[in-house]
Amino acid sequence: MQYEFHPYLFNPLYWVIRWAMAQDDIRFIYVYGGSSAAKTYSITQALTVEAVQNNASSMILRKFGVDIEDSVYKDFKEVGEKLKVDEVQAPIKRLIRYSNGAEHRFRGLDNSEKLKGLKGYKYLYYNEFSLFDNADFGQGKKRLRGMPGQKIICDWNPIIATHWIKSEVLDLEQWHDIHPDVQAPTKYCRLDPDYSFIRINETGNALLIKVTYRDNFWIVGHPKKGFGYLDKHVIADFEYDKIHKPNDYRIYGLGEWGLVRTGSEFWKCFDESKHVKVVPPYRAGPIHITLDNNVHPYVTISVWQVDTKRRKIRQIMEFPCKYPNNTAAKAAKVFSEWLRKIGFIDKIFIYGDPSAKAKSTVDDEGRSFFDKFFGVLHQQRWVIIDRVQKSAPQVSISADFINEIYESNLDGWSIEISQTCRTSIDDYCMTKEDMNGHVLKKRVEDKEKGISYEPHGHFSDAKRYFIITILKREYLIYKNKRKRRRSTAA
Repeated sequence: MQYEFHPYLFNPLYWVIRWAMAQDDIRFIYVYGGSSAAKTYSITQALTVEAVQNNASSMILRKFGVDIEDSVYKDFKEVGEKLKVDEVQAPIKRLIRYSNGAEHRFRGLDNSEKLKGLKGYKYLYYNEFSLFDNADFGQGKKRLRGMPGQKIICDWNPIIATHWIKSEVLDLEQWHDIHPDVQAPTKYCRLDPDYSFIRINETGNALLIKVTYRDNFWIVGHPKKGFGYLDKHVIADFEYDKIHKPNDYRIYGLGEWGLVRTGSEFWKCFDESKHVKVVPPYRAGPIHITLDNNVHPYVTISVWQVDTKRRKIRQIMEFPCKYPNNTAAKAAKVFSEWLRKIGFIDKIFIYGDPSAKAKSTVDDEGRSFFDKFFGVLHQQRWVIIDRVQKSAPQVSISADFINEIYESNLDGWSIEISQTCRTSIDDYCMTKEDMNGHVLKKRVEDKEKGISYEPHGHFSDAKRYFIITILKREYLIYKNKRKRRRSTAA
């Protein structure tokens, strides 16, 4: 049975997806953006129309099976009813079958090994893609095969800028803006030109689509009177966030990569919109680097310069040295190469975790992490000055001191972070505080590599080692004032 659908029932995203579905060279369709952008709903509409018009079956995945009935499965049933194809549906638990033989099957992927039996499916849809891990994605890429035009569709909200989707999938591609020739029976099929985009990678097998609430005609109203819906309350909420909660608006409203604050952050006064700037290196003057010697997820090298006249402390560069550069010697070589690249000729002051000076029990010569790091820089003929302290600063008080600099420019000092230091910025946003005012040491397990590690806190610790040392006098005064206040209160 051939179905015709009124074109004004769809948002612009729907037409882009349908166009991409017809392109044999496109294998991956990535859709991300802000909340209320109708990402899932538009994909659901496209897959439903593909099923009834082209007999195309889909496997729809959620990370956890318990979430299926109240989320994407519910959306598919609602779309079928609104498109008036419900009379040819046979909804069974986690299955919608059509009279032409096409079906939508829903599956929880609590274990990536559950992803089997994809024969006969044209589309594999990862709903809420950010909940999955890379192993889940890898299984889908391997097992969707045997049919021309098969595609993997993914949608998500870009809350965490260090997520593997960005670092291990999107950032590995070169993307170019495109304006596809969308063959649709409506002129209202273009995304918002100011905040949304369509990009294709160099090889032409992946499409990246960004959308916001501005692309949802059931939020901002349809250009054609009588269709869509103008939701004044939702728009007013976004406008409020735009003024009073700019970080939330950037993430939820505009769909930009970032992090939602929860109130339990270690750096309570770090404000990405205020402290992250364009921070080019000074042409003259020394460089300060501060280290954290954890091997996983990376060896941490944070690079700073200090303007004593204007009392500015500036992070100009970062090196999260992942495998195979996550050793003291290899990380030092990475840093040295960068110094030569920028033509640096001055001194290098080095700070870091005092425990990394302990002699190694596995090295034949007993060399510590710092011994090996310093050794490489000496070989490269850099002038280095060791400023690693004998003991680490007290965590809660040092954090309070730096938070006060962020909040009120304590003693006239300010801190600026270069916008290029994305790993550092995300660490400053995502590092949490435990009940004692220390960094919450939460570990994650990488089953594929057989390791566990703390994903956050490394650049945060490196920053503390540096700032507490460079502002040693101010920090001592701050601590003494704290002690006097407490003794007076007692």
